[in-house]
Amino acid sequence: MDLNKQLAGAPISWGVCEANGWGYQIEADRVLTEMRECGITATELGPDGYLPQDAKELARVLDGHGLDLCGAFVPIVLHKKDRLKASYERARRQAEVLAALNAGNFVLATPAEDGDYDSRDPMDAQAKAVFSESLPMITEIAKEFGLQMVLHPHAGTMFETPNDLDFLLNETDINLCLDTGHIVVGGGNPLDIAKRAGSRVKHVHLKDCDAAAAARIQNRTSTYSTEVKNGMYKPLGQGDAQISEVIRFLDGINYEGKLVLEQDVMLDHAPAVGAGPISAVKESIDFLKSLL
Repeated sequence: MDLNKQLAGAPISWGVCEANGWGYQIEADRVLTEMRECGITATELGPDGYLPQDAKELARVLDGHGLDLCGAFVPIVLHKKDRLKASYERARRQAEVLAALNAGNFVLATPAEDGDYDSRDPMDAQAKAVFSESLPMITEIAKEFGLQMVLHPHAGTMFETPNDLDFLLNETDINLCLDTGHIVVGGGNPLDIAKRAGSRVKHVHLKDCDAAAAARIQNRTSTYSTEVKNGMYKPLGQGDAQISEVIRFLDGINYEGKLVLEQDVMLDHAPAVGAGPISAVKESIDFLKSLL
């Protein structure tokens, strides 16, 4: 793999998130400037409205920072019939922007509820039926705009646990966004999932994770947002997500997609210039360089 071509960033590594009550959101100009300071040359879009939603204005802003757009994380509710119209409309809006900037990757997440990753109830039969009909619609929207749709396993969504990933890998042909940290949070093994998915891994979110904190989420003695705030995600190489092994495996299969540094953090104030999330990002990049 070529880190110079494949390394990318995401605003969530600077604490910018669509979840309700997430915390202090660093302004976009600083985030994009610090990305380039780290040597990152591409970014995902971030939450709705964080960066310009007009494609020409977005291109101007990104060009001004020397950044390309490589995709967007798109969380939309797909198992509630009364939400589908709004979800399809949002998917289409995001797809139009991504296509206009040749971004390529439509990264789908399927939350239980908008802006909430702390809870998920199992789908009943009716919800499963709605979900089974709506998921192919998102795939078709992505195809219509020439985008690659990848499904993102994520805490508090319909694809979270090892059983969910078994269904994805065994019962569908949908491609995967391999998120190393969220797989640990859901109780899975990132290296095992990478090996099982193989060439279906088309996009990667790299985050390292404290397995003890993840276990508290799994047994419901804590919540996702609480553990993120308490530092569950670590600089790459300092947690339990088997980052070295995952990177070596991806390199061995000639993975050509993006390696997105996407280490969720939650802030309660603006960090001093040169401090804060950028430090963890730089540590993670140095770790990747040691592997590649």
